Amino acid sequence: MSHGTVYLVGAGPGNPELITLRGYHLLQRADVILHDRLIPTELLRVVKPTAEVICVGKSADGHSVAQEEINALIVKKARAGHMVLRLKGGDCYLFGRGGEEAQACSAAQVPFEVVPGITSALAVPAYAGIPPTHREFTPHVAIITGHRQAGKTLEIPKADTLIFLMSVGNISAIIDALKEQGWAPETPIAVIERGTCYDQRVVTGKLESFLTTLGDIQVRTPAVFVVGKVVDLQQQLDWFGMRKNILVLGNYPQRYEHLGNIIHRRIIDCVPIEDSTDADASLRTLADFDWICFTSVNTARFLFERLYANGLDARALGPAKIAAIGQTTAEKLKAFGLYPDLIPRITSSSGLLEAFAEQDLSGKKVLLPRPEVASKTLPEGLRDMGADVRAVTFYKTIEIDPGDIDFDYIDSVLFTSGSTVRAFVKRFSPVPGKDTIHYIALGKPTRTVAREHGIDAELMEEKEGRMKDEG
Repeated sequence: MSHGTVYLVGAGPGNPELITLRGYHLLQRADVILHDRLIPTELLRVVKPTAEVICVGKSADGHSVAQEEINALIVKKARAGHMVLRLKGGDCYLFGRGGEEAQACSAAQVPFEVVPGITSALAVPAYAGIPPTHREFTPHVAIITGHRQAGKTLEIPKADTLIFLMSVGNISAIIDALKEQGWAPETPIAVIERGTCYDQRVVTGKLESFLTTLGDIQVRTPAVFVVGKVVDLQQQLDWFGMRKNILVLGNYPQRYEHLGNIIHRRIIDCVPIEDSTDADASLRTLADFDWICFTSVNTARFLFERLYANGLDARALGPAKIAAIGQTTAEKLKAFGLYPDLIPRITSSSGLLEAFAEQDLSGKKVLLPRPEVASKTLPEGLRDMGADVRAVTFYKTIEIDPGDIDFDYIDSVLFTSGSTVRAFVKRFSPVPGKDTIHYIALGKPTRTVAREHGIDAELMEEKEGRMKDEG
């Protein structure tokens, strides 16, 4: 009997974008995913719908699944012929018991592959502004687990930089051990919580007074404990902490990376409408339209889904000219074999109207595929230009759970549509941080919806792929 292959994959230190490309591609294909508790949950959104996802993670105060049971489960699923992916925090071999899981596969004669991950031992200090080694401070570094088997004492190796993983519950013991082994009282120390994530926090101090510095701070897991002179570079090199944290609730977060650290949390999803009668009727008369205006990637996606469902393809659009609200929508249309005749300079309804103002729309028939709830700005503006506009619903938006968000670590919230505003207010009412968080609305219709809900959002428009303040 042929077995499935087991992939031991390191998920990286916490930021979902720090998984390796190999690991990401395998995650999309796996039949069974067994994951740790502290892996980035965003990664689980890319698994295929039929995948079996099992949490086997361990917590600091106990084990949800014993290691022997995890080993047996990996082998069992592989022997059933499944492609099994064991997703582990950081690197799968560094203090992660991945070696034991590989041994279990080897003993069971189950084929396996190890996909290394970026270890938090190096990534977390880097995100905190602390280089583990530096020519002027130290030529060597030691990586130590702060978690010890019962009865074993903590041994401190000889190195100028010490990095302790899994050390939250043992900081006091680590400090005592350092003092006993003669480390200077003024030795710089740092604890980095939730490293590489938007809610990363860095606490620095000196060996002799660090417990006092921590005071009543409840150190969150996961945390990395760094000891050595390199900690003195933290304020100078704290590139991550110097950036603003921007919560983006819509799609295409990469567009806004120039604003700061992007925290992407989708709060709405687009789904087909239950009754497509009107949409299908509009498709049967596509040849009658002079313009078809696509205002988003989803308008293109859902129109073509209905087109294909009716046994039609791009040829049904006939001689109609094509307008796309922006470059992303234009690229989507190109995938369907359409090259837009009109793309505005500014990606917004007002930008589209500005571009159409240069066209003669008098008596022209315009098809406007839309979501169920949408702004009236565009259809009314086109009608004011003399166009005969038919706005047709092709899909609707639904609210989805964005997950937990700690607004104490959010500097700005970017609304990309009126739907994201409505979903946000419903999910987080009362609106968090009205006096401390900077709210931004992409386009005038979105700002209008924000104001209707009591949010004084700054107007931003997207110009040539960048965000531009319209004042």
